[in-house]
Amino acid sequence: MIEILDRSTGSTIGIKISDEIEAEDYENLLPRFDQAISEHGEINLLVLIDDFEGLDDLDAAKADYEFGTNEYRQVRRAAFVSDKNWHKWAIKLLDPFTRRTDEKFFEPDALDEAWEWVKK
Repeated sequence: MIEILDRSTGSTIGIKISDEIEAEDYENLLPRFDQAISEHGEINLLVLIDDFEGLDDLDAAKADYEFGTNEYRQVRRAAFVSDKNWHKWAIKLLDPFTRRTDEKFFEPDALDEAWEWVKK
């Protein structure tokens, strides 16, 4: 599931991902991203990862890929918040493929700091 966080504003969008992500989650989320990109040219993204179990099916994987090759290219800063150390390493491994985006990992107790950083 993908939920937009209440602290989202204009060009900074926070999302919480949990359980399994379905293609429908992207169908609901992408118009918000597209509108913010249209209005601001680029966006900042905060991703709160909470008990994420993966993608539901092939349609969800396709939607995730399309997000990564389209909207994510317009993300200036991305803060990832998780209590899983492997998420930190996954972000580092993806860095060569996301050079346009300044990415940083935060522990859950630094959520406020993550919001401050991503809004800069």
